[in-house]
Amino acid sequence: MKREQLNADFYQQAVRFADNFANPDREEFLSETADRQAFEQKLLAKHHLQNASLKRPLVAGGLLLAVVLAVGSVFYWQTGRYQQVQQGERALQTFLQQKAEESSEQRNDRYIISLQNQLRQNANNGDLWFELGQAYSLNNDFDAAMVCYHNALTVLGRKAAVIGAMATAEYYRHKQKLSPQAKAWIDEALQLDPKESASLLLLASEAFLNNNPQQAREYWLQVLDGENQAIDRREIIQSIKMAEQMSQALDK
Repeated sequence: MKREQLNADFYQQAVRFADNFANPDREEFLSETADRQAFEQKLLAKHHLQNASLKRPLVAGGLLLAVVLAVGSVFYWQTGRYQQVQQGERALQTFLQQKAEESSEQRNDRYIISLQNQLRQNANNGDLWFELGQAYSLNNDFDAAMVCYHNALTVLGRKAAVIGAMATAEYYRHKQKLSPQAKAWIDEALQLDPKESASLLLLASEAFLNNNPQQAREYWLQVLDGENQAIDRREIIQSIKMAEQMSQALDK
């Protein structure tokens, strides 16, 4: 409506302005002005028609969508699927709550079962044997861990990480005593990989327990310089600080 009013006002002003022309020019100016007004009127009429046609499908589409949603909701309820979804959500919440309440040992037990199931499908996967050995070690089942490590070596060959893990299991199986076998495995692992973290951590622990904090600190620093992303760097840094404090205490 605003554009229509402006068009009408412009036409009236043009008619009044035409009085300033001589008669031939005045007639030509008025004719041109009338043509322009007619053209504007056609554009406005076309614009209104398009707007009306666009609004009708939107309204109809909205009503159709509402009907479809309503019918779908009724069908969803009647077929029992809504109740099934609710039951599934409750089961999921129960599972998540139980998982949150699990101890680390229970989670590790589930991990062991998962690895065992995978190995039943493919017993020639050396990495899985190694992971299973690590999981058993976390549960302090070092005998079972040693069997897994030997199987990993059979498949993978003499890998430094596996040999270092065997030395660690041997060490803790003998109540944190470095047996000749464990020492031999440490030497072999470090010969294959001077940065093998399990062997270095084992040597650091042994040095610290034998009141040699400076040597323990050196081993822990070597671990930090390694490329093993699985190690807990924060814990090792704390161990280094503890070794430094112990060194200061021994020097007094």
